[in-house]
Amino acid sequence: MLLCHLAHAVDAPCATDCQLFAQDSTHAADTCSTLALHGIAPAMRGATMSQRQSAFLFNFLLLAAFSGATIGMAKIVTTLYALELGANSMQIGVIAAMESLGMIFVTLPAGFVIARFGARRVYFLASLGPMLLNLLIPVFASWWWLALARLLIGLCIPFRIVSMNSAFLRQLRHIGHAKAGWYRGALTLGMGLIGPLLGNALSGTGSFTLGFVVIGLCFGAMAAYSLGFWNEAGGDESAASAPGGGLLDEVRGMLANPAISESCLIEAVSASTGSLYGTFILLLAMQVAGLTQGQAVSLVMVQGLASVLALFGLGRLVQLGGRAFAYGSSLLAAVAALVLLGLAHHYWLLALGAVLLSIAAAQVHLVNMAQLASHAMDKSKISGLFNLATMLGGFGGAMLGGLVSHLVGLGNLFLGWIPLVLATALACWLRARRRTPANAPRC
Repeated sequence: MLLCHLAHAVDAPCATDCQLFAQDSTHAADTCSTLALHGIAPAMRGATMSQRQSAFLFNFLLLAAFSGATIGMAKIVTTLYALELGANSMQIGVIAAMESLGMIFVTLPAGFVIARFGARRVYFLASLGPMLLNLLIPVFASWWWLALARLLIGLCIPFRIVSMNSAFLRQLRHIGHAKAGWYRGALTLGMGLIGPLLGNALSGTGSFTLGFVVIGLCFGAMAAYSLGFWNEAGGDESAASAPGGGLLDEVRGMLANPAISESCLIEAVSASTGSLYGTFILLLAMQVAGLTQGQAVSLVMVQGLASVLALFGLGRLVQLGGRAFAYGSSLLAAVAALVLLGLAHHYWLLALGAVLLSIAAAQVHLVNMAQLASHAMDKSKISGLFNLATMLGGFGGAMLGGLVSHLVGLGNLFLGWIPLVLATALACWLRARRRTPANAPRC
């Protein structure tokens, strides 16, 4: 009988909580009435819900960190394997760009696919593709096959990213907006710190086949692990079940909403600034500031560590300060960071610039995630658009940064980026001024 009660725990929590204290079915009703009278049953339901949310959060963050570590490990192993194959710098650039290209193509449609079939199912199936492709990479020892495999993997990754992002947005209203940065923090921890260390260790074994097998098995392990704790929500908000038009019509509808369009715009600029730092800080540190290679690499790690700490630690402060405070302070921090990176030639000043840049990006992300989580539209579709903006920002930051550095010089690159940040802030402010205070939140 106890097993029967446990089997119905999800569908009838009240009955389960009460009947576990009853000896048989004839006393269940009296027991429920007694517990309800004293307020015990609601408290037990609240405790059960809190335990489930805590368990989901723990497993979800563990999966995010493991996913980031696998992706970071794959980037290191892929680059070193390309060098082993004799690929030149241009071919290595093509290999690295193929995955990003594939991700950009399908990120937006991924949100609509997930809204139709569910995040849990799509995540599981999308993890099987990278698993099989990584196992097949060592079969054909050529750079073009490696580039093709990365392109195909890039077509799978957005379904995983958007699945996790949409699931986290759905849970955010339950676990609290102060934890809005925890998902990206766990992902950054794996991708920026754990993954490179593991990738370097795997490459040191002398067998790249072993490295790709381990990476493939990691994707398979994530697919299996997600099934153990990831339960689909009973349904998204009312907008989720509302009939919609075509993909472009729904995208226009989302972009017409100021909260969504401004969050995507600000996140894109933030991502492009982060990409600018990640792409050019090594060159600037060694060629302009005259730092050693070890010091230059450590600046990348400083920025990654600061991002993780800010995403995990600033949630409560941003929640207490409000949206206007967070956006304003992030703008000041970003401009100050760009000034330091553009003018300073000393290691510790450049490291301070990296920390300020991480704080600015973390605050922006925390506000945007909290804002999107409270929106009534389908979270999968919002996540697809939001992640597309992030990826386009990352891609555009590297491309536009190369152009700006060619025009103004590498030493003035970060100073030349300040007008773009200020122009974005000005555009958001002017747009907010044209709206009444009762409309969508200002940025």
